[in-house]
Amino acid sequence: MPLSLAIFDFDGVLADSEGIALEELAAEITARGAPVSVDEAHGLFLGASTARHMAYIRDRTGQPCGADFPDAWHARLFRRYPTELHPVPGAEATLDALAQAGVAICIASGGAVARLEVALRCTGLAARFAQNVFSADMVAQGKPAPDLFLYAAAKMGVPPGDCVVIEDAPAGVQAARAAGMPAIAFTGGCHLIGKATDHAALLSAAGAEAVAPDHAALRALLSARLAAP
Repeated sequence: MPLSLAIFDFDGVLADSEGIALEELAAEITARGAPVSVDEAHGLFLGASTARHMAYIRDRTGQPCGADFPDAWHARLFRRYPTELHPVPGAEATLDALAQAGVAICIASGGAVARLEVALRCTGLAARFAQNVFSADMVAQGKPAPDLFLYAAAKMGVPPGDCVVIEDAPAGVQAARAAGMPAIAFTGGCHLIGKATDHAALLSAAGAEAVAPDHAALRALLSARLAAP
């Protein structure tokens, strides 16, 4: 099977950031008059764009969400990132293995560019991706629409059929499949501790061809794809 480009979701796949993100997202949404718990935020917003968060506040309160919402949420995150944000265990080994195999890599995330830039610096992953970081801010529709993955592949100069997507959210898996790309689901982030089995079922139902519970398993799946005729 051809594999020229591995497209990674960022939060929960490369950076163990989903726990922080969901805690602070729930806090900011609640502060704006739309109470939501962290567990509810996990079900509602995992892999969703900021536009989806703002629409939820509008729908729950009957009032437009303030335009300052992204900055307010990001300020909460940026206070925690320098001391609490780390790569998902094994992520760097996966990136090393792909580099050794000659497979290009990029990030395609529903997160805003400003947040991705800070998170990449804090995790020490920025130099690995250089400018190959793509955000839902860059396309008309975020996941589960295919726009972001198609945009990333086009920018990287790789046909969709020669890509594989690594995702931790059902919306991301759906987006990959809509883009004509195989998706490998990943359940090794800290936000899925105690939830991985149920979440894996959701990812499989969304169309993932396989589920990797950690980066060692992900590397095995990618190696098998590279070795296949």
